[in-house]
Amino acid sequence: MTQKEILESVLAEIRHVKSHMPNGELKQMANDFQKMKDDVSDLKRTLLNPDDGVIVNTNKNTENRIYHEQRADLYADNITKLNELQSWKSGVNRALWIIFGILASVIVRMLIMHSEQIGQ
Repeated sequence: MTQKEILESVLAEIRHVKSHMPNGELKQMANDFQKMKDDVSDLKRTLLNPDDGVIVNTNKNTENRIYHEQRADLYADNITKLNELQSWKSGVNRALWIIFGILASVIVRMLIMHSEQIGQ
């Protein structure tokens, strides 16, 4: 087929479509295509927006995840140090309560002894 024959067949099809489709349907199809075009534009804007598009946010998330994965050893070390510090704090708290208990009992004992000496 030559180009001329192809063009003539396309024109014949277009004439057939124009003559057999009511005008309202063509307008409705044009409106539907415009709505689809707008929807595709919105999707494109949502995906490719350089400020807060999906692709930009995905890239930021990936960079952040890689950064934190590289620092995982540091985080694990810090957690270990924190656990050791909490253990030490718990031991110091116990020791202080024992010392305060002993100190309180010594003071009470001294007051009792002092009151007995005054009473004699």
